[in-house]
Amino acid sequence: MSEIHLEDQTINIDGEWLTADDLTRKIQEKMQSGDMKLTALANALEELNTALEKSHTLEVKLVLTSADYEKLKSFGGDDDRESVRKAILNFIGPTPQPAGKPKKRLVIKCPQCMTAIEVTSDERPVLVECGHCGTSGRLTAQNRWAKLD
Repeated sequence: MSEIHLEDQTINIDGEWLTADDLTRKIQEKMQSGDMKLTALANALEELNTALEKSHTLEVKLVLTSADYEKLKSFGGDDDRESVRKAILNFIGPTPQPAGKPKKRLVIKCPQCMTAIEVTSDERPVLVECGHCGTSGRLTAQNRWAKLD
């Protein structure tokens, strides 16, 4: 699965971010030059189009207190859109994995009661809560527990 930016409607191919139009143009150029090695570009075009067909754009105006805004920034830094996207994805939970694809699994210990906490999201930072004692924290990009401010 390739890296896709839904907001920009682009897919990363060999370090280059391309739109569906870019991919179509590259395929046509290859065909015109007689180069029929199109599989990677065609697969990327199909993957991008499928992702875009399965996406939904939300336009929301959100007013937060300064304290809540600072908490939100912990998800995506200074990029408000990315912070909101990551916070929503954290709230709604991970997307189910396609059949046959192994699910990534990380188990950490609660710093308070040492109960195992399973983390199934690849998003970082991610909010975590111990189901045993209720202690909440944030799992950093380095998979370390950080207290919530």
